[in-house]
Amino acid sequence: MEEKLREMMHQMPVPDAESGLSRTIALAKIEAGRQKRSERISFARFFWLQGKYVGWKIWAAQLCMLLLITALTVSTFGTGFMQIPVYAIRYLSAFSGLIMLSAVPFFCRPGRWKMSELEAASYMSSKTLLAAKLIWTGAGNISVLTGVFLVMTRHSVLDTLRTGLCLLFPFLCMAAGCLFFLSHLRSNHLPWASAGLFAVVFLLIMRWSHWQPYLYSEDSFPAMPLMFAVVLILLVFLCVYQLWYLMCRSDYEELQLADGV
Repeated sequence: MEEKLREMMHQMPVPDAESGLSRTIALAKIEAGRQKRSERISFARFFWLQGKYVGWKIWAAQLCMLLLITALTVSTFGTGFMQIPVYAIRYLSAFSGLIMLSAVPFFCRPGRWKMSELEAASYMSSKTLLAAKLIWTGAGNISVLTGVFLVMTRHSVLDTLRTGLCLLFPFLCMAAGCLFFLSHLRSNHLPWASAGLFAVVFLLIMRWSHWQPYLYSEDSFPAMPLMFAVVLILLVFLCVYQLWYLMCRSDYEELQLADGV
């Protein structure tokens, strides 16, 4: 039996290693050529894809925040709150700050769900994904703020200048603060820092509106509006600088990866 088994084993054909290696090399060349021919996705296409997955959610959150703040204000002060300067100022300030705050959770999702490593290894960088989210957030902010501005200038007791100041000052403060926090804080600290900043800004505006129900008196015109204009211009430059620092100089990827540990 043993002799017969040995004879059968000697008769088995030896596989040709050269043919298998040549087939493997040929398949590897085909796959490499396919990878080279693959089209690189552009930022514009990536931006629209992000709109499909996260952009509409940011806009929906901003719209829900508008409806929530309006419903709370009407239930607290009545439908005539727009004719009372103090209430109109506080409504506009609360809304413009919270509209920026409503987008903060979407910037914390990678750290919250431990997806930072996956984003870092993806085809687009973490900062590219952040840029797409910021553009969708900014587009939603501009649309909603413009709509509220047009409605309030038509139906509110406040004039155009005061309405614009009430909307822009809290919003720019929150925008500059959130950009700073994105550059220097881990994502799990971002919501608390942003909420604390909003509380400080809103309390300051409440105290100011208590002291100046019309935001500024007619006797201080045009000195006080010019002062507000200078402050707004400085806040705009601060936002631009914080955005440049976030995208070009910050350790955003490292902070996100450290948060996922």
